[in-house]
Amino acid sequence: MTTPARPDGPPAIDRTSLGARMVQVAMAVVLTIISVLLMVTTHRVSVDVAGLTLPVGLLFAAVLQVVICVFLWAASGARLPLLVVGMLWGLLATPFLGRGAGGGVLFPAQIGDQVQYSGLVVQALGILIPFIVAAVVSIGARRRARRTRP
Repeated sequence: MTTPARPDGPPAIDRTSLGARMVQVAMAVVLTIISVLLMVTTHRVSVDVAGLTLPVGLLFAAVLQVVICVFLWAASGARLPLLVVGMLWGLLATPFLGRGAGGGVLFPAQIGDQVQYSGLVVQALGILIPFIVAAVVSIGARRRARRTRP
């Protein structure tokens, strides 16, 4: 829903009504489900290039989470969906943390004698990136507000 046009630019977008907040949360929930499924299933993918192992699954996970956060902020103009993604990501990833018949389901702590850190890294990416983007957006908004004050 838009408000009447401002004299100095385009119409303002409604970000604070109950309906707008519900849409923001719904978008965040859907994108968090997609994010968890993609990040959990691809976090262990790696590619060997010239003797160097590149963790492309973790790189994909980080880029995906940043793109989702930037999209949510651009589409809503609010920080609420970013905070929902950050809080909900850990809850939705929890079922994959349990132990199965052969050990850890999708986040094994150890394979053979080698400790696996990719599960911890993908969890940190999934939870921390939305909060970092929300902080950057907040700091940017405060700086713009200070510059426009007389």
